[in-house]
Amino acid sequence: MEQSILDQEELNKRADEVFDLSIGDYVYDVFVEDNGTVRIPMRELSDLDGDYVDFDYKPDMTERPEALDYLMGKRDDFND
Repeated sequence: MEQSILDQEELNKRADEVFDLSIGDYVYDVFVEDNGTVRIPMRELSDLDGDYVDFDYKPDMTERPEALDYLMGKRDDFND
């Protein structure tokens, strides 16, 4: 398993660029599992009751390798 090398502040800034996060969304980390699955533990504000919900977001990044490298800290330019 591979893990992002970015600190949480930089990771959240970049995740907002890549995924256009909503207010209240927070990314804890980014992992690439041994089978290639991208797993992003995160928190978002529920529209239903206003509580926070923690979950693992598993986006399909196969068509966005440069964006994944940006989130992992392997590149510093975002050109998706």
